[in-house]
Amino acid sequence: MSRMKSHMKPESVPIGIDLGTRSALCSYVNELGAVEAIRNRWGSLSTPSVVGWDGKWRVGEDAVRLALSGSEDVWWDVKRRVGTPFRVILNGKGHAAHDLLVPLLSTLREDAEAHLGTFVSSCVLAVPACFSLAQREAMVRAADAAGLHEARIVAEPTAAALSFGREGRFLVLDFGAGTVDLSVVESADGVWQVLESVGSDGIGGYDFDLALADWLRERLLLAPLPSSDPRWRALVMEAERVKVALSECLALDWTPPPLEGRSLPSLTVRREELERLMRFPIRRLVHIVRRLWERHGPDHLLLVGGSSRIPLLREVLEREVARPERLSLCAEDAVVRGAALYTRSGRERLLLDILSGELTALWEGAALRVLPENVTLPVRSLVELRASRSGRSVLELRQSPNELRAEGLRLASLELDVLEGETLRLRCEVSASGRLAAELRRGGSERVEIPLLSKSLDEGTREGAVSGAAQRLRELKLTLAALETALSEEHQDRLHALVRRAEGMPFDAGTAGLLEGLVRDLESAVS
Repeated sequence: MSRMKSHMKPESVPIGIDLGTRSALCSYVNELGAVEAIRNRWGSLSTPSVVGWDGKWRVGEDAVRLALSGSEDVWWDVKRRVGTPFRVILNGKGHAAHDLLVPLLSTLREDAEAHLGTFVSSCVLAVPACFSLAQREAMVRAADAAGLHEARIVAEPTAAALSFGREGRFLVLDFGAGTVDLSVVESADGVWQVLESVGSDGIGGYDFDLALADWLRERLLLAPLPSSDPRWRALVMEAERVKVALSECLALDWTPPPLEGRSLPSLTVRREELERLMRFPIRRLVHIVRRLWERHGPDHLLLVGGSSRIPLLREVLEREVARPERLSLCAEDAVVRGAALYTRSGRERLLLDILSGELTALWEGAALRVLPENVTLPVRSLVELRASRSGRSVLELRQSPNELRAEGLRLASLELDVLEGETLRLRCEVSASGRLAAELRRGGSERVEIPLLSKSLDEGTREGAVSGAAQRLRELKLTLAALETALSEEHQDRLHALVRRAEGMPFDAGTAGLLEGLVRDLESAVS
């Protein structure tokens, strides 16, 4: 690497990055204006979004091998944990999710430099439209720590619309491994205007992989396996392979890996069996697509992301909404191509994104609107706050929920001492790429920066509890998904609504007890 760098061109080439939950892709715009993909050090266009630790950081294929060797210090879904209280302890130091993304992004940058023969310090990073302002900030901080000091953000479905390149009004459904996003984008005269965006990081192809893996485990008559067990990881990887194969055929004769150190019997897995596991998340998603379609009347329906290839999704969309557009490019490549094209934004094309989710301030028990949802970026706001009493007060910034995300997102919190009758001015500014800067002005010239939680998360031992709670909720949801196939459609809808409400509740002992009791009752009824 050092020899290569000595012959590098002095100028930096900006790259586009699609940092997916399962894999990452890189591309750039060449001198002829065409988008080219960038190969990694393993000779592939796709780098597994996996990070591990065995005394030093392992990334991509190396991290996958580490996981299959039995190591528990491997993380597969880091992207989903960005901006959450998630922490891992390594060498006595706590690491947040965006810390774990640094070695992955560093590897992508190094591979791009090796491919291009020049330094790379600028990128456009595609993120889910559902990402909060705090999550976007965490992604930029991770990119900066990885040597990508000039990082801009673009929403994944918006990037996909850019890659399509045609004029008109589009509804873009980006269904990836870890997130699902919907954006309505209008294109005319080189200007791409986002009209509305909704999304969720609570559903993705990876969740289908987990549900299918658990179903396969039961078919093989194996005992439940912990998520850190390499046998479970191998089974999840096999489940993904089976899922992909069933997108092309109706049945598959599957030979399991030797999970118990012995050969296991082959199974015939049918598409209809997989579709039973996916039916209700897809029904919920299509319902939202239909509402956006009716609200905006787009000309085209675009499906991108690996999970967009699921036949059931396409069938239900065509029956209930519209026929998806046949793309001339690979569905998995659309986002990274758009991210690369966005590096030229302002010269050849103009992208106008929006604030997805209303920004509110919680002050003395009242919620005050700071910025409305769907306002075009960049935007700024100034809100006056008045203290009704002297003493310690807390100011919180929150982003509202959307049709796919049941709960609001806490962005920032600031404690300060105030005097009765004191007037404070809250100034918030959101950049064109969705980065929030907030400060509080008081008195004559005093300014207090309000740090986002992604910058200041330091909650000690509570973080491990939160992470464990999230894992428990995920396990309960998988169990419920397996049980719901035995219920009537009416009861399945009720069950789904209950789980959505649980996702919006603090996951404490009471919530866990409620769901665990429901699981026991359903298991008893089904048996």
